[in-house]
Amino acid sequence: MRLGVFVAALAVCLVLDSSFLAALSIGGVHPIATAVLMVYVGLFAPRRMVLWTALATGILLDLATPAVYRGDQPFFLIGPYALGCVFGANLLLPIRTMVFRRNPIAVGLLAIPYLFAVGVVFMAMWTVRGLYSETAVPWADASAAAELGRRLGEAIYTGGFGIPFAWLLLMTWSTWRFDVGSVRR
Repeated sequence: MRLGVFVAALAVCLVLDSSFLAALSIGGVHPIATAVLMVYVGLFAPRRMVLWTALATGILLDLATPAVYRGDQPFFLIGPYALGCVFGANLLLPIRTMVFRRNPIAVGLLAIPYLFAVGVVFMAMWTVRGLYSETAVPWADASAAAELGRRLGEAIYTGGFGIPFAWLLLMTWSTWRFDVGSVRR
């Protein structure tokens, strides 16, 4: 896999997630292009590359979402999205041998369990952190069940958005130069 193509695509997806896709919000739920990108990479890249790109993507997502300490001091916690993305990638790796990889519907549908797994790990990490520090969880105004439902809705919305977005990504498949032979090993 060409790392430069991944970095450029990740930058575009992070910008889309932080600006444009928030405008497509329905009831506080919006699609996440970064999850579709990670599923796309997870289907074609070698295992080690998938895990490292998931970790790097998670760290960048953690750096893009500040938290609040003691009510007014913002800080960045690296870990919830980083571990969530790696967990989601580990969930995706055994499944990728059972799907038609060059099908945009498969990419879109696999974005649903991937993003839900990322959300569950994110919530678990923040719940544990909220038990022992003066940090409020990011969903302080709602219950954990409501936040889990919101995350599930976000995953489903991303799955629907992921089908046309995956079609665009699959059109650029030759520029990525995936080593398809290493996926089978």
